[in-house]
Amino acid sequence: MQRVDTLILGGGLTGLSGAYHLDRQAAATGDLRLGDWLLVERDARLGGLTRTEVVDGYHFDHTGHWLHLRYPEMQQFVADVMGDQMLRVARRSRIWSHGVLTQFPFQQNLHGLPLEVVHECVQAAIEASLAEARGEHVPVHNFAEFCVQRFGKGITDRFMVPYNTKLWGCPPEEITADWCARFLPKPNLSQIVAGALGIVDETAGYNASFLYPKAGGIESFAKAIAARLPSAKVRLNTVPVRIDLAARTAGLSDGTTVSFRRVLSSVPLPDLYAIVADVPDALRERVGQLRCTSLRYMNYGIARPGVLDDIQWLYVPEPRYPFYRIGSFSNAVASLAPAGKSSLYVEVAANCPDSDGDVQLQVRQFLRAQGWLESDDQIEVQDVRHIRYGYVVFDRPYFGARADLLGHLESRGLASRGRYGGWVYSSMEDAMWEGYQFARAAEFE
Repeated sequence: MQRVDTLILGGGLTGLSGAYHLDRQAAATGDLRLGDWLLVERDARLGGLTRTEVVDGYHFDHTGHWLHLRYPEMQQFVADVMGDQMLRVARRSRIWSHGVLTQFPFQQNLHGLPLEVVHECVQAAIEASLAEARGEHVPVHNFAEFCVQRFGKGITDRFMVPYNTKLWGCPPEEITADWCARFLPKPNLSQIVAGALGIVDETAGYNASFLYPKAGGIESFAKAIAARLPSAKVRLNTVPVRIDLAARTAGLSDGTTVSFRRVLSSVPLPDLYAIVADVPDALRERVGQLRCTSLRYMNYGIARPGVLDDIQWLYVPEPRYPFYRIGSFSNAVASLAPAGKSSLYVEVAANCPDSDGDVQLQVRQFLRAQGWLESDDQIEVQDVRHIRYGYVVFDRPYFGARADLLGHLESRGLASRGRYGGWVYSSMEDAMWEGYQFARAAEFE
């Protein structure tokens, strides 16, 4: 039986950051116990979804992985790991709705939409603002009510509801609003009116710019972290098959058993509970209350430059299209496609019943209609990818179920973190931050 102080399950950004910062803490404090860890990863390489596939010279991440940093500690982490190999890229995103392209975010850039749509959205925004000023806001019970109160019914009906219905795969009335304040910038009434008149604020939103590796795709970042970890403390192609939190042991798929003092896990919460021993039946029922969409997306390598013009990602809220977002890796960083060509990804609506072939046909038709594709012969790469866990659904049972499940694990020395380990809607930085915070807390245990 191998004995370690910390067992790390999962080699995505949470696990990589946790391992990296445990070693840093050990070196800084002289507490060698902190550096006594083992990282177990099911795949043949580290990075989790922070991964880049290269096909015929085209680079494809697992959809858009743009790095936004707000914590100084994470800014320093990226600088330490990547040096000068990161680019800062100004966001160039747009929205396709009502037959036109408009600036992002929708709620602050109504200019260019049909006049009746602009009038509807501005009028409803004024009414919402006046209601707030009069103190008439009441508690909201779901995401749709949140948006009506925050932006008015026009913006809600024209963008927020159709887009998020495609993203989450269910009506916004089934989703709570607690997840979204950080990701949905709220312009004031003056900004909404300015945007309707065409006065554009390119810095609106939390993601006005982002960091991205100069070469090699987003996996270059994961590889740079992994290169700083001792290979003897990393075990690939291995998964936990049974975890006994009372005995502090984990059985692994390679036949070995590991004894630990504590665990940092980014294994998706339902999968983790499937291998944890002696879980009360009531908690097993809680696992069944967790909802998550799956993610279907398509990669395209197209033999022409500037597909999507200079747009890095395009939101498509209209229900008639089976996809909700199209992004161009090579419009962000030119090295992600061969010279004179473009690499794209298309994210398919979670509630879309269409076959892959039907979706691909509609993608081609859409690209041709916008003048971004001249002939199907220009498509050199076209493939479909599936990710089992996509977006966590914040429905009414969510908070109670999550609190009970995470609390049970935490009380027994297992920290379940990351997007799916913590069962949250979060960014790459959030995953890194949670690994960092775990390592910092270990110093005082």
